[in-house]
Amino acid sequence: MAEDNENMEKEVVNDIQEEIIPETSDVMEQINEETSGADVPEKEEPQRQIVYIQPEKKSKAPLIIMSVLFALAMIFIAFQSVFIFLLTSGRLEKSSQAFDHYIESAGLKSEKKEVSALADPNFSLEEAASVHDPNKKTLSTVEIYDKVSPATVAIYLVDQASESVSAGSGFIISEDGYIVTNAHVIENASDKTELKVYIGGQEEAYEAGIVGTDIQTDIAVIKISSDDPLPTVTLGDSDVLQNGELAIAIGNPLGTLQGTITVGVISGMERPMNTKGYSMKLIQTDASVNEGNSGGPLVNSFGEVIGVVNAKIGTAEGLGFAIPISSIKSNIESIIVNGKVINRPYLGTTVKFVAANDYFGADDGVYVAELVKDGPGDKAGFKIGDRILTMDGVEIKESDDIIGVRDSHNVGDEVEVVVDRDGEKVTLTLEIGDSADYE
Repeated sequence: MAEDNENMEKEVVNDIQEEIIPETSDVMEQINEETSGADVPEKEEPQRQIVYIQPEKKSKAPLIIMSVLFALAMIFIAFQSVFIFLLTSGRLEKSSQAFDHYIESAGLKSEKKEVSALADPNFSLEEAASVHDPNKKTLSTVEIYDKVSPATVAIYLVDQASESVSAGSGFIISEDGYIVTNAHVIENASDKTELKVYIGGQEEAYEAGIVGTDIQTDIAVIKISSDDPLPTVTLGDSDVLQNGELAIAIGNPLGTLQGTITVGVISGMERPMNTKGYSMKLIQTDASVNEGNSGGPLVNSFGEVIGVVNAKIGTAEGLGFAIPISSIKSNIESIIVNGKVINRPYLGTTVKFVAANDYFGADDGVYVAELVKDGPGDKAGFKIGDRILTMDGVEIKESDDIIGVRDSHNVGDEVEVVVDRDGEKVTLTLEIGDSADYE
């Protein structure tokens, strides 16, 4: 079998040679004929040549583009710097329009409200609200604080048994240590409490004693002792205050922020308020006050104390109140001299205004609601339910009318009072009493 395969391979090779060799011979003869007549150069020995391989050249386009972009960026930055310099230096005409155009073209413009033409960039509340008096120097708020804060104190009433602490404020009115505060700040003082006072800028506490209190006007005087003269405040005149006038409160809000100053204006005068059953007319201010400010000074633009901070409306913002200093100067002096307020007109009568539609058959008017036993009103013969018609010839339409008549008289004066009692007019004689006799 192997021999048969070998013979077959030989036959195939022979056949291929028989076909290819003749054709090859014919081609060679043709080539020889074409070149037989041509000059054939002598065969030279080939020479060796050195061939240098050049590295492939890279494109410079990216580098050129980056250079151009960098140059443009530098030009833009230079232009922007010059533009801003000219703009801020005021060297460009119509600078605001040019700047707006630049911002808009750069895509940086944002929406904003136009500033009103009525706006005043130079406005100062401190200057606008200051009262100008040729006889007094108007102070800045910084000067006012430097003047008043050293004489403003923080007051703490410490209960030794429960270790509870109540806080308030006050201000020193004499170099020997008399301090004015609110009566309600120290109303819980007793043998089991300590009264401590911290003067502005000092860390050491002073032990204080109570000189006297007056619940009717919510003021009190306490005293501390010092080897050196103490800083004091200057008392002003609250009777000449104007709405819109500068008002500054300094105190100890929350009992932890001693020496806090808040600034506002006088928002209103003679605001009627009731304290411990007594009617008072207070100064209203929007200078912020909080618990702990009670007893602190309310100060005007001359650095004078024109009120004693004593209340705020807890359900509203910007409604603080202070006792007008002019209305209590004599009471402060009386407490220091006598330990209490004396020679203050007193009626011993509580009245209430009743409208006609409040009760069936009632007429509009001021009615006697309460009487202090053996007080001036009780001794005069007032009865609960009497409608007061006139007092000292003045028609009584509201309770303030009675207060006006009372305060226009001195202790011991007698006034005629006409009342309506069960439809009949009754004339009574009332002798003005002394509040000190009934405390």
